[in-house]
Amino acid sequence: MALKTFVKVSGVSNLSDARYSAGMGVNILGFSFDPTDHYFVPADQYIAITGWLSGVDYAAEFTACTPKEIEQQLTEHGTVDLLQITDYHLLPWLQKLQLPIILKIDLGEIADIATLADILRDARPHVRYFLLEHEHGQDTGDWLDNMLRLADEYAILLGFGIDTDNIEAIAEQSSLKGIALKGSEEIKPGYKSYDELADILEALEVDDVD
Repeated sequence: MALKTFVKVSGVSNLSDARYSAGMGVNILGFSFDPTDHYFVPADQYIAITGWLSGVDYAAEFTACTPKEIEQQLTEHGTVDLLQITDYHLLPWLQKLQLPIILKIDLGEIADIATLADILRDARPHVRYFLLEHEHGQDTGDWLDNMLRLADEYAILLGFGIDTDNIEAIAEQSSLKGIALKGSEEIKPGYKSYDELADILEALEVDDVD
């Protein structure tokens, strides 16, 4: 299975999302290793889920942890391929971990595009991908336009403003590194509604050529 663009699925917390996404050809699955996060995945659960998977990279996602806490959770959980953080001030202290870093930025907390450009410029030596989200969801039109300009210079994963109506157009934007979608909770173990996640991934499937 192949997709038309690079895709990360964030906040994976169950085997259903993980297996479906990996089977669809998603590039990175993100698991929250942050005990303060609603989608926190304990070490035993992470090991059990990833034991069923292959052909996909794993990102350890952190929001409100210190470098020491990050190191502790990485030790408990085991192998990961990337590290995702939200506080760019931690970047110098995390270099010793020798893991590619995804810096997640909530545009709702950024004053303007110039401020964002400064953060991207300063963080670029330490960062593999910039995941840009907009947690508040409003007034994203101007941000979307600006993302396409910044993506010519930075490895940006677009994590907002994506739906089934515009996903093909977004996938055709060659300047973007890719997109980031979000997993969801199971209704009960083994049962869940994929809804928009599945719809978007299916829209990104590359048609088989005989």
